[in-house]
Amino acid sequence: MFKVLLATLLLAAASLAGAAPAVLAPSRFNDTSLVDAAPLGTRTPLLLVHGLGGGNEGWENFLRAYEQNASWRATFKPYSFIYSTAASEVLQDPAAPRTISAVGAALRAQMQLFYGKPQAAPDYGFGNKRVVILAHSMGGLVARAMMQEQVFADGQRGGDKVLHLITLATPHHGTPLADVAVKLGLQTVAEISDTWPGFISGSAWTNYDGLDLASPACNGWLATLNNYAPLNGAVLGKCGAVTGVPLPGFYEKIVAYGARDLQSPDLAISFGAFKPGSSASLVPSYSYLHDSLPRSYGNDAVVPLASAQFEGAPVFRRAQAYACDHRYIRRGYQQAVIIWKGSYDEWAFCQATPGDAAYTSGSGSGYAVSGSIFGAPGGIIDTIKAATQAERVMDWAEMAFAAALRAPSAPVTSIGMGFYYRYYTTSNAYVGVKDGVVFYMGPASGQQLVGVATLASLLASAQAAGY
Repeated sequence: MFKVLLATLLLAAASLAGAAPAVLAPSRFNDTSLVDAAPLGTRTPLLLVHGLGGGNEGWENFLRAYEQNASWRATFKPYSFIYSTAASEVLQDPAAPRTISAVGAALRAQMQLFYGKPQAAPDYGFGNKRVVILAHSMGGLVARAMMQEQVFADGQRGGDKVLHLITLATPHHGTPLADVAVKLGLQTVAEISDTWPGFISGSAWTNYDGLDLASPACNGWLATLNNYAPLNGAVLGKCGAVTGVPLPGFYEKIVAYGARDLQSPDLAISFGAFKPGSSASLVPSYSYLHDSLPRSYGNDAVVPLASAQFEGAPVFRRAQAYACDHRYIRRGYQQAVIIWKGSYDEWAFCQATPGDAAYTSGSGSGYAVSGSIFGAPGGIIDTIKAATQAERVMDWAEMAFAAALRAPSAPVTSIGMGFYYRYYTTSNAYVGVKDGVVFYMGPASGQQLVGVATLASLLASAQAAGY
């Protein structure tokens, strides 16, 4: 009982007051009630990581949609990572992380605790499961710092613990708004007002595309983070030559979402769903990025689309949120729905496809997800499902074919050429999943890649065996 109370108080304090140590805990709604009281079981831990000016409250609508969708609840269990970003909060706590890299280290430390906890309530530990991270804005850089710079107690690097990092409007190459803030001290938008300076400088532009802004210093930390293998170093303006890091950068695990235009308000003149417009407070920063630089950047009013989609890096997938902005891409927006029986308001999320296609939940108490970046075919939830199903089948295969595979105690799942796969050094064999088929390559196949069975059929076997 004490553990439950402590977790509630820590997460509530981090969410409401902000001045709290970096903490990872099972997600809670804004009223502090637990989102999901069931143990993790065969599901994947989904870690929610906010950015500047954020907190657990920004995930509220996503978590309410999770509550209403049984297939989401059967696939993953959400955990929230909360840390202080405002200068006023950081100054209150001498132990608060003061760089993005340090927040990444705090995330690793919190994850390590969950790898040592029992999976049953009230601890909700991870067991030996890899995680998916869903991160907004600078939270994506926090996650990458953990993946690329940190090592866990078992010797695995942070990225080995992650199936996918899904980023929403993350400044992978930085953002020119941060350069303006560093140079002039401008509080350009609410997202970076009262922000600890170390986080602003860590989000500054890397000049990866030749746009050498006149900020006083290079963002050497981010330039280096973007030059792990297979990238081989670069010359980035003020930073000069950036040495490549031979360690894997895990870029192939990143699904990078961004937006290129603000949302225009719909005119409610007939039946249908009608979106609100983006806040007028975002127009100046949007216009600055779009019109005031040598290159015109499509942007969400904070981060250029090219940076949010990690242009030039070998990521798993790039995707766009249409008619969206930096705030809506995470928390969604309230739209008006007019039908012949009347009208109601509901929460919806940014569109996964261009155009004026409307999607609704059918109820004022619902959350419209079907055509959104979360719920559309091939969207965020489908990505999490695909990774989760591959993990479950490969875990089961290591038990069912233990003598042939001779798997280590903590195998690593990799991604390449469209496969989720594991390589077993002792048996010199591979098991992989791609396009709904499970493959094997090893001594038993003469080192030829062969399709063994459909993913669906082996997933049923895995489920029957408790995987």
